[in-house]
Amino acid sequence: MSPIYPILAILLLWLAAYTDLTRRLIRNWISVALLLLFILYATFPVIPLDIIDHVIWAVALFALLLIGFVFGKVGGGDVKLATVVMLWIGPKAGPEFFVITALCGGILALFIVMPILSLMREWAIAPFIKTGMVSEEGASPTVPYGVAIAAGGTVALYKTYLNGIG
Repeated sequence: MSPIYPILAILLLWLAAYTDLTRRLIRNWISVALLLLFILYATFPVIPLDIIDHVIWAVALFALLLIGFVFGKVGGGDVKLATVVMLWIGPKAGPEFFVITALCGGILALFIVMPILSLMREWAIAPFIKTGMVSEEGASPTVPYGVAIAAGGTVALYKTYLNGIG
């Protein structure tokens, strides 16, 4: 079996990053598609998977992010996307996923929060607003954490499923 499912998962992650960056919205169908891809992959895995460990890590991350969601600090799309990514990667690359996602999220936050960088961001995003690719809501000063999740998920998926294939 080819590594098509992990590759499709990475493409879906970057689609989620794009929609989060431009619309501040991660579509539910993307998370559902990632879940279905994992189920298909887990049915006939290329590498052996301990499904129970993957589920435990995903449930633990969901519980942690749910607390952030309840207090309004994490978006619902971010919770669903990060949970399904953790289901994919499990314990093998989970810590790496956390570190890369946190670092990318921090860089995004600095880019959005720092005044000079905010001016640069407004300048960079203005053409996209004019063409309709980015809505005015998409230009709000929130952190599109789906981008960070996609970055961390891409590295973790590559390490777990694609490293050495090809």
